[in-house]
Amino acid sequence: MSRLSNKVVVDKQQELRPVRFTETGRMRLGKILKAARQTTGWSVSETEFKTKGYEEALFTATNQPVPKDVGISAATVNRYERGKLDNLDWRSLSLLCFVLKPIDPVTGEALEPTNALYIACEHPPYNDAKLYE
Repeated sequence: MSRLSNKVVVDKQQELRPVRFTETGRMRLGKILKAARQTTGWSVSETEFKTKGYEEALFTATNQPVPKDVGISAATVNRYERGKLDNLDWRSLSLLCFVLKPIDPVTGEALEPTNALYIACEHPPYNDAKLYE
């Protein structure tokens, strides 16, 4: 179910600056997530349903009890898309990336959650405004 590859674009040897999400970065990430959702033809509510199903399947596949709070609520999906979340939750962001499969503006492949965080904090090479035109 989950992807094992993790194509992180940022070079590990590159000096990393402190992780601070910027308003511009969150907005760019939100537009990418919204475009991916619209490409699938899903509504925000359908996206909530799909994330719940995906996470339930992960728990079931590993023979773990399924918690009641699986998936991402439609309201949270909406806030991600509008760039209105000050704190990006790793679990939620990973679910959105795995379910929606947004396109990474640098690689042109499915966006990995780690690279989504780099977009949100405008870390190079994701800080180039031309990527989002």
